[in-house]
Amino acid sequence: LDADGAAVCWGANDYGQADPDDGPFDALAVGDSHACALRPSCAAFCQGDGYGGRSQPALTRFSQIVAGYRQTCGIADGAVECWGAKPVLDASAVFESVSVGRWETCALRADGSAKCWAHFNVSPLLRHLDRPFRLDKPVEMFAMPSGGTAVVEREGYISVHYSGDSPKIALDLTERTRCCLVEQGMLSAALDPRFDEFPFIYIYWHVDVEDEIEGVDSHAGLLSRFPVAADGRVSADDELVILRLPQEGEVHFGGAVRIGPDGMLYLGLGEFADWDVDDFAASPRIHPSAQDLNTLAGKIIRLDVRGATESEPYRIPADNPFVDAPGARPEIYAYGLRNPWRMSFTPDGGLLVADVGSRSREEVSEVAAGANMGWPVFEGAWRRLSEQEGSAPGAVPPLVDYDHSNGDCAIIGGAHMPGADGGKYVFGDYCSGRVWTLEGDAQTGLFIREAMDLPLPILAFGTDADGALYALAQGGAAFPVAVAE
Repeated sequence: LDADGAAVCWGANDYGQADPDDGPFDALAVGDSHACALRPSCAAFCQGDGYGGRSQPALTRFSQIVAGYRQTCGIADGAVECWGAKPVLDASAVFESVSVGRWETCALRADGSAKCWAHFNVSPLLRHLDRPFRLDKPVEMFAMPSGGTAVVEREGYISVHYSGDSPKIALDLTERTRCCLVEQGMLSAALDPRFDEFPFIYIYWHVDVEDEIEGVDSHAGLLSRFPVAADGRVSADDELVILRLPQEGEVHFGGAVRIGPDGMLYLGLGEFADWDVDDFAASPRIHPSAQDLNTLAGKIIRLDVRGATESEPYRIPADNPFVDAPGARPEIYAYGLRNPWRMSFTPDGGLLVADVGSRSREEVSEVAAGANMGWPVFEGAWRRLSEQEGSAPGAVPPLVDYDHSNGDCAIIGGAHMPGADGGKYVFGDYCSGRVWTLEGDAQTGLFIREAMDLPLPILAFGTDADGALYALAQGGAAFPVAVAE
């Protein structure tokens, strides 16, 4: 605010949040992608992203106004009023001030005591919030052969939850896991589906290289194998490191570990980028990685790990597409990806990959052996670089893509929900919390249909011990997924 009460804004303006209305104003409240202000009449004015009602204030006179990530709140006659992501508020007390965090709202009573409200209800499965069972960033959920539901926490441990009983820690690597700087941590885990023959869990996670790899001035991603006992406990002392990946960037590590129907291990790897990678002229190292077959960055790799030993931690499958290609890494299954955070296999063996886009498009693609998925020349179906700036020979278009017009920013794939006509592929978006299903077929055309709108950022999808599908969200919540037939 300047001396005359006019608002002056700078920075991001993709939703018009930095185009202030005429003042004068007495106070400003700036959120993630919306901005609000109080006029001298105590009326609230908001602008910018209106998704979820965050830019639609109540017609009330406020003594204070504050903005958060997806909501705005104010004090009106001692009561707290919010719009956007609304908490369930206490109307019985008189409050003097309010403060809004990312996923919670707190207010100060006249006697100096505080009251806080969360913006969501935690699933009963994940109600254990005290260490060592605190869950904040759950990234995988799957059934354990010994019973119970395993949940992988990005901080570095796996807990197993039982109906009507306390959860148990199956594996704790928090002391070794590098988390949670930007996108690092324990990112994925998968059991071998032929568990009786191969009682192992495979984990993709980050470590500090000064403790793990001499002479490399960075961190590393490890693909590790651990044996699993009959009671579900994982032996941390019997780790076999299958693959070490020195990673100098801060973001786009990919992360999905999956055992395919062919028994091979698939790992989605991002381009290992610096934080802001849209300026390719300033980041020449980033530009070619996804299209460069001599690096594993920006690829899906495929390994034979069932006979893994210390001397031979993996074999190259003989039918990998680049086994005989000069100058190409033989581990590569597909290339041209930006950040394949999650992928899954369909009932008929197809591989669906949700590749996180940059500033414009998010995409779901079916990925075949040897396919070039187009990044960084293409973002979704949109060509973002000219022929002079870059090429992506034989680039495969996505099945579907979508833009960021509704507050979306990062696609989170996905899982196949069984049902009529072969079931549905379910996926969501980190920023908006929206969940969609992929509908239609190749003959009639594919499209996406919105199924749910969740109040928290979605991190992954997973199934419990009963086969029910959940959306896992930041803050430790697990939301049952319900879609229309």
